[in-house]
Amino acid sequence: MIPEKDLLSIEVATLYYELDQTQQEIAETLNISRPTVSKLLKHAKQQNYIQITIKKPVEAIHSLELRLKEKFGLEDVRVAYANHATCDATYVLQLLGKEASAYLNEVVQHRMKIGISWGETLYHVAKELQQKQVEEVEIVQLKGGMNFIQANTHDQEIMMRFVQNFHAKGQYVPLPIVFNSVETKNALLAEPQFHLIHEKMGTVDVAIYTIGEVSKESLLYKTNVISEHEFALLSKQAVCDICSRFIDKNGEIVLEELNERTVGISLEALKNVPKSILIANGESKLEGIKTALKQKIPNVFITDSMTALKLLEQ
Repeated sequence: MIPEKDLLSIEVATLYYELDQTQQEIAETLNISRPTVSKLLKHAKQQNYIQITIKKPVEAIHSLELRLKEKFGLEDVRVAYANHATCDATYVLQLLGKEASAYLNEVVQHRMKIGISWGETLYHVAKELQQKQVEEVEIVQLKGGMNFIQANTHDQEIMMRFVQNFHAKGQYVPLPIVFNSVETKNALLAEPQFHLIHEKMGTVDVAIYTIGEVSKESLLYKTNVISEHEFALLSKQAVCDICSRFIDKNGEIVLEELNERTVGISLEALKNVPKSILIANGESKLEGIKTALKQKIPNVFITDSMTALKLLEQ
């Protein structure tokens, strides 16, 4: 027979842990003092009537990774644990950079070509890179640069850090991201040296890139690479850009004429890269991330825990 004290401690524990009552509320309900409630809770723990399991972040994160892999048919997923209540955006990007760096060191081997994009997210990846001794690696930019204009894309610093980290050769793309006309772009790409650079984008073994928002904060808008008219149309139709290719919620290219003037790897080519790695996070990018994953553009996804949870909720 269970002692009366044990029965009362079980009742107190039930009210406290299952019904979320405060100790004061329990004291009033059972007509006992608050110190007695505290003692009964302690007694219930001592008698093993209460068993508290705290799921460690490592286990929880692994569960998120597995669920994302299954939901979107991905080869691999890496999730960085980030408490957004205590972490600012820059710190979260640092965490993502560490995850991406660790993953790259797992997959990069001798004689590989690594394709890289640019921007703030990739800059944090570059800053977190860990040295790996590999031979005959080549780093290839996946789209035109913006060093022709005043813009903080970090494209040259990202390239430099990747080249140094993997003891690699670097292939810059000495062309603007968007030409004023298709004819000018095609004329330049017809030149053997530029044609070779452009073709090399589609032969990379690993590609790492992010998603851009369609907003007036985007570099493409701030630097007048796209016109006001184009931006107005993109704002209505596009959910994101991937390597400066704007797509709608169905994964279709928005503004084909703009796309034709853009220098960079195509989305079809990205789909065919053996390790096509999307690194992206944030509520403002959720729609774009979801579209990219559904369209099977990446086969590897790196994000933070809050973004992962929101993707799984949808």
